[in-house]
Amino acid sequence: MNILRSTSGEYQPSEPANPVKTIGQKTFSIFLSLIPWSIVAGLLWAGIFIKPQTMVEVVIPPAIEKRDNIFGISVVTAEKMWLVGNYGKILHSEDGGKNWVRQTAATRRHLQDISAWNDQTAVVVGNGGVIFITADGGGTWTEVEAPKSKIANKLIRVHTYAGGEAWAVGELGMILHSEDYGQSWTRMREEEDVIMNDLIKLDDNRILVVGEYGRLFQSRDKGKTWQDNYTASPSSLTAIDFRTPLDGVIVGLDGAILVTGDAGETWSLIDKDISGITEHLMDVQWSELTELWVAVGNKGKWIKFSGDLKNFQAGSLSSTDLSSHTELAIVKGGFITVGANVGYMAFETNHFTDF
Repeated sequence: MNILRSTSGEYQPSEPANPVKTIGQKTFSIFLSLIPWSIVAGLLWAGIFIKPQTMVEVVIPPAIEKRDNIFGISVVTAEKMWLVGNYGKILHSEDGGKNWVRQTAATRRHLQDISAWNDQTAVVVGNGGVIFITADGGGTWTEVEAPKSKIANKLIRVHTYAGGEAWAVGELGMILHSEDYGQSWTRMREEEDVIMNDLIKLDDNRILVVGEYGRLFQSRDKGKTWQDNYTASPSSLTAIDFRTPLDGVIVGLDGAILVTGDAGETWSLIDKDISGITEHLMDVQWSELTELWVAVGNKGKWIKFSGDLKNFQAGSLSSTDLSSHTELAIVKGGFITVGANVGYMAFETNHFTDF
C-alpha cells in the first residue's frame, strides 16, 4: 500500500483518476447538449406556423397626373363637373374642382369630349368612334353603338340639348345625331375627307358646323341637307359659339377669329393686328358675368374681347407655362381650361391656378 504524506507529515489520500461530477455539473452538461436541438425545433415550428408578412406602402396617384392630357370638360353646376381625357380617363368633381374622383369606362381609347344634360345624365365621345353614356351620375358608363367609317372614326366634340337631343362631330365629315339621350345615333352626312371640329344648334332646325380649311356647314332642316361654304379664313376652324341668336364667334388655327351679327349668314375675319394673337385657338365661349368672349389655345395663350369687338386683350395663362389647351368652361369668377394641364383662370386678377 502506497501512502503519501505531506511535508508536514500529515496523511493525504491520493486523487482518483476520474473525478465524480456533481449533480449541478451533470444538469448543466445536459442543458448544453439540448441547446442545438432546441434551436432546430424552434426554426421548424416557425417555418410551419408563422407566415411571413410583407409590408407594402401603397402609393395612390393623383386623379390628374402630370402626364395626363384632358381634352374635354362639362360643367353642370357650380359644384358638379366632369373631365375626360387620355386612355379612357373620366373624372368627376362635386366641389367645384377641388377634388376629383375617377370613374370607369371600359376603354383605353382617348376620350375627346363630354356633355351633360344634367348631373345624372351625360355622354362621352372619343377616338375610334367610341360613345359612352351614363344615367346615374357616372356610377356606370355604358358603351353604345354608332355609325362608323371603314377609314377613320375619331369623334372630337359633342353637345347636348333639351329633350335628350345630342350632336357629335369628327373625322371624315362625321356628323351624328341622337334624340334619346345618346342611346342611338344617326349619321347626318355622307363621308368626306374633312374633319368637323365643332357645332352649335341655333334653333329647332338650324345647325352650324365648323371644320378644316375654313369651311362652314349649315343645315336649315335639322341635318337633312347641308350648305357648304368657305369662310374668309385660310386656316382650319376649331370652335363656334353664339351669345345671342344673331351674334356669334368662330375661332381657329393661326389665331383666326370670325364674327357674325346676322345669325351666321355672313362672317367677318378679325385682323390679327387688332386681336393681337397668332397662336392656334381651340375653343371659345361667351361669359355673361364679364360680357366678354374668351378663347384659349396653344402655348398657354388666351384672349378676351368685348361683344362690340372694340376691345381685345391677349395674354398667357402663366409666364412659365406653355401648355396647349383644347377646351374651356365658364364658371363663377373665371374659367376652367383643359388640355396638357387643367387649371382655373380668375377674371379679376388674371391669375392661373394649376389643378
